[in-house]
Amino acid sequence: MLKELIVDDYGVNLSKKSERLILKKEGKVIQEIAIKELEDLIITSKCGVVSIALLEELISNGTQIHFVDYKEEPFISAYTPALHGSVQARREQLLSYYDERGVIFVKECISAKIQNQINVIKYFLKSRKELDMAEILKEEIEGMKKSIEAIERLYALNIDDIRLSISAYEGQAAKRYWKCVRLILAEKVDFPSRKPRSKDTVNMMLDYGYAILRSRVTSSIIRAGLEPYGGFLHVDRSGRPSLVLDVMEIYRPAVVDRAVISILTRGYQAKTEEKEDGQIFLNRPTLATIREYIDKRLNSREEFQGKNYMVKTIMQKQTRMLSSFFKRESGFKGHTSRW
Repeated sequence: MLKELIVDDYGVNLSKKSERLILKKEGKVIQEIAIKELEDLIITSKCGVVSIALLEELISNGTQIHFVDYKEEPFISAYTPALHGSVQARREQLLSYYDERGVIFVKECISAKIQNQINVIKYFLKSRKELDMAEILKEEIEGMKKSIEAIERLYALNIDDIRLSISAYEGQAAKRYWKCVRLILAEKVDFPSRKPRSKDTVNMMLDYGYAILRSRVTSSIIRAGLEPYGGFLHVDRSGRPSLVLDVMEIYRPAVVDRAVISILTRGYQAKTEEKEDGQIFLNRPTLATIREYIDKRLNSREEFQGKNYMVKTIMQKQTRMLSSFFKRESGFKGHTSRW
């Protein structure tokens, strides 16, 4: 079953014929896909015409449609109201903000994030022969473990009471982590530090990768019947999908960071281009390479609850588990990837 289709070529028109999605460019059919096989359709702003009849058929099929900008950040999302799930799940999600469930959820998200950061470092440490660097990386890993231990010791009945403490320990671990990433990449590319929306190639690659991850996490949260905008660690702000950002923390290191670091350690030279307004962006081949590596990570298999699943399947199972957790039907534990 085809789970996802990304349409990012200039001038591609999308229409419907019978129960099939038809892609045309310059009047010629370039691809046909059975609509029933499609779970997610991601359309970039560069594409041509999308027929209303097609959109109606996709929505009826349960397909999520995301119109995204050049950074793959959605500016329009469309899906059937049936994906909202039961009212109970969303009601309990919002109520969880005011009791221990919100605390447990955030502690699990950030502890899993830091452990996944550690596992990313260990993964690349396996191929490093330099003893001096290995010792530095191992020392930073020990410091990151202490951040996890400190988070696990925190106790409160309301996330507001410990949000700043969790963020502080997360920040300490992040400082150590990005120092390790800088050392791992040092022979291939200059990477001073992690800085969102910075215009150096490494940060631009990470930003783009996180945008891809964001759309995948958004889809899984919607399918689990949860409210994307009702988060816990990331405070509420108009238009901010705070639950999406919370859940993303678990997967940033193992899905995006590992993919981008792998690209660069293999000697790939990321390229940029300047738009008419003077802004600098990654060029199309670089964006395609990032997508390819992230797709490999999402399609790779890992153990989850005693069985092997693709990472993207684990992501969906975790969000469904989160829905059950909010309803007090199960526990919740953030997934940690192997190294």
